Formats: sequence, C-alpha cells, structure tokens
Amino acid sequence: MKRRFQRKDFFIIFMIVSGFFMFVAMGNGYWRENAPYKISSVDIKATLDRNGFLSVSETSLYELSRNNRTASKRLHLSYPAVLESFNVQVDQTTGVVREVSSSPGGFDVRIFVNEDVESFTASTNYRLSGVVENGSDVSVLSYRFWEPNSDAMTRNISLSLELPEQIARTITTESIFLKPYKEAKITIEGNRVLLSMKSVLSSASAEIMVVFPRSIGNSMSTAINTTISRSSIEKENETSMFQQAFLSGLIGFQIAVPIFVLFFTFILFGIEPQIKTEIGHRIDSAPGYLLNAIVKNPFQEVDRDGFLATILELHNSGQIKLQGRTILTSVKNNTMPTQQQWAIQAIKSLGSDGKDEVEIPDQEHKGEGIEAFNRHYGFWQKHAMKVVRSGRFYEHLGSTVMSVFSIFFLITWSLILKYLFANWQVYLTFPDETLVLSIVLYADWCLGWFLLMIPKSIFGRWTPSGRLFYMEWKNAEKEILAKQEFSDEDLEKLVALGHLQTLLADRKRLSERQLELLRTLQRLELLLTKPKE
Repeated sequence: MKRRFQRKDFFIIFMIVSGFFMFVAMGNGYWRENAPYKISSVDIKATLDRNGFLSVSETSLYELSRNNRTASKRLHLSYPAVLESFNVQVDQTTGVVREVSSSPGGFDVRIFVNEDVESFTASTNYRLSGVVENGSDVSVLSYRFWEPNSDAMTRNISLSLELPEQIARTITTESIFLKPYKEAKITIEGNRVLLSMKSVLSSASAEIMVVFPRSIGNSMSTAINTTISRSSIEKENETSMFQQAFLSGLIGFQIAVPIFVLFFTFILFGIEPQIKTEIGHRIDSAPGYLLNAIVKNPFQEVDRDGFLATILELHNSGQIKLQGRTILTSVKNNTMPTQQQWAIQAIKSLGSDGKDEVEIPDQEHKGEGIEAFNRHYGFWQKHAMKVVRSGRFYEHLGSTVMSVFSIFFLITWSLILKYLFANWQVYLTFPDETLVLSIVLYADWCLGWFLLMIPKSIFGRWTPSGRLFYMEWKNAEKEILAKQEFSDEDLEKLVALGHLQTLLADRKRLSERQLELLRTLQRLELLLTKPKE
C-alpha cells in the first residue's frame, strides 16, 4: 500500500524549510553582513619607532554594488591608544572624501564615489601613540588592526609590522599573540612580523600583541604603565584556543553521533531474524484482517480490504447474509470477536435503527448513514489493530529509539545549541567554524524530521514468529492464486490480501454466487472514503 501524504508531512516540510533560515541563513555571522559593498582585501603596513609611535599605511580594495555610491572608513581606538593624525585618500577619478568626525579616539569619514566606478582603492594613513604598555613583568605592543562596527567584512587581511631592531632581536613567534585568538599565518622576517587572516566580520575585532622585555618599553616616551602581564595574555589566549577547539570538537560530535546511532540501531534492531519456513503458522488459522495488516501492509495499518474480508467471513459463517444490495444482519452468536462485532455495527449504521435488513446506498448518496458507516469503520480499524499489535509480530524498539533520538537530540538539542551560540556571539571570532557548525546543526535538524517520517519498518523488524507468519502466507498467496477454482475460504484470504479487483476482472474462476458476493463487497468499498488526516 502506498503511503499517503498526510498533514503532518506538510508540517515537517515546513519545519525543514524554516530550519534553513534559523540555522544557516541566520545562524552565523555572515548573514549579518548587509553592507552595500565589499572589502575584498586590506593591506596594512605599520612601523613602530623607538619612542613608541606607530605609523600605519593601509590600502583597502572596495567593490561597490550598482545602487550604492558611498563607502565608509572608520577607526575607533580603545584605551590607552591615542590618534595623533590621519589621512584618507582616493583617486580623483574615484570620488571625494568627506570627514564626518574625528577625535583622539578615532575618526569617521565617508567616501562619495562617481557613478561609473565599480571598485576602487582607498589609502588610509594614521599615527598612533599609547600602543606600548609597560606591565608588571613585560612590555606589550597592542595594535588593533581591525575595528568592530566596520561597514563591511573582509575576506583577506595582510599585516606587515616593522619593529625596532632592539625589539626584533628579542621576540619569537611565541611572543606574538592574536586577540581574540584566531588561526592566522604569522611569520617573522628580520625585524618585520607578517600576518595574514581570512574571513574577518565587520562586527569583529582583531588585535596583535607583541610581548618584549620591559626594559625596552621603559625607554619609550609614549609608553603607558598598566597592570598587564604575560600570564594574563596567555590565559586569555588559551581561553580562545579552547573555544576554537571546542567548536571543532562539537562539529565532529554532531556529525559522529547521528552516524553512530543510526548504524548501531539498524544493526541491533533493524536486521531481520533468520528463520526456516518449514514450521510456520497453520495457513487456515488466520482471520482476514490479520492477513491484511501483516502480509499486505506489513508495519502499517489494516485497511479496507481487511474490513471487506471480515464481512465476507461473517457471511461464510452465517452471521450475516449478503444478497446483492441488501445485507441481513440478524446475529445469533454474541460471543464473536470484538472486531467482528464492530464490523456488524458498521453495517447496521447504514440502515434504520432496529432493522436487521440493510440496503447499501449508492456512492453519490450523502447522508448520515454513510458518515456513521465510515465512523464505525474507524472504530473497527482501531480494535483490529489492537489485536495485531498484541500478536507480537513486530519489534518496534529500534523505531522507538530512533524517534526518541530524533526528537531530543537531532531536533531539540540542535535548536538549543543554535540559541546558545547565538547568545555567545562566537561567530564574531570564528565565522567559518560557526558557519560549518550551523550547516551541521541544520543537517541534524533535517535528519531528525526525516526520521520521524520514514516507515517504522526501517528500524523495526519482524519477530521470529512474525517473520514465519509473513513468509508462510506469502507462499500460500501464490499457491491460492495458481488454483483454477476458488473456495469461499480462498476468497476470504484473497480479498484480505488486496485481490478484490483482480478477482472481479478474472471471472472464469468464480461461480455466479461468488461473483455476486464480490460485487456486494465492491459496493461497500465505494462507501469507504479516505479518513481525514
């Protein structure tokens, strides 16, 4: 039986689409980059003199959109750095530069670009003091070469920091720290420190710190005395290193756990037991609704063919009588199974109260009788499935484990992580790692909803007795279909197994009485509308 597309399927698809915006589109720092232009690259050359002044020459390559004709350049310093002077220039053919504000704490300028310009280069020169701090045990050069609240992110930053010879002789790569910690390529060539970074967001910050002996810092006239120490710098660096390692480990964890759980759940609970078919169930001992649920629709629900088979069984046992468009429901046996009692109640709902003779209405007839008939058919389905589930034909533990795992780990846990990292704002420091984590969390989210949609048979399996029952009856089905003539009991089984239309089309192997019975069942089948989802 083909699986119907249900209302819950629309809900799951909606959640998967919504998850893309929650996890990927809005779950990382890149979606916040809404500037109308891009900064393709930034090349910075900085020189520290013997007195502690830092002279910076910065070249930035801007790429504009068609509708935008302005760009910005900002510098906002933090204590103890002080801006001594600055200058921002572009070519005359590019446009003009206008100062918005300036102070010892930084500057803000606007660049108004000509209409035909799609990209341009801006040259920024400025001089800083107070970038050298004399701490408790070391001196530190602190230069924040990328300021937060910039207008646009950049994919590539290169920095060349030239140091006085007396400092360059004392430093190694272990004396250089990046705040906050981020993977960057740092090398020392002579008295220059070279650094390159990728993917720096506009709202992030990047600061290089060079630690050198305090005796050298004491000789610099612009150096500021602070409480900074080498241990505090290393501690902050280790914290940032842990954050990145934690992110990388979490990405691996979110990938590995679903694979591990899916694999072992299928191995432990999804592989069918190996059985032999010589000692199966007796073929003549199974009612039609059970054959329908177990053989025709394994791991699913009993359907209308099971109901029609039950009606045919009641006729063959004399409990009811099918006569063309009329059904006689004079029941003499009150000890019949519950599902048969519900089947008779469904038939009686088509007629008048208290009457044993029921007339089958046409499909076009819309009345309370047909609605009541379908309602009682639903009750019959529920009671029939209770018997099927109590028969221990299936093991659903694997499906249950997978449902719990989907809801609590793949869906709920992924959503919790998304909000935790959004509040932590770790995307400012590690945008690439956060983007990968967002994609992995979205993949887990989608997998969780997908696992709730798949058939239970994927991670469920037959019990040994259920497998025997299924295999014996599949073989019996072939044997019955190969007969030249069908008995009444054969018709019960074939109707239950979904062959009603095949039997009606192949009349040669049916008697007139049997053909009339099947036509009556067909009339009932037309009244069974699809249940509302």
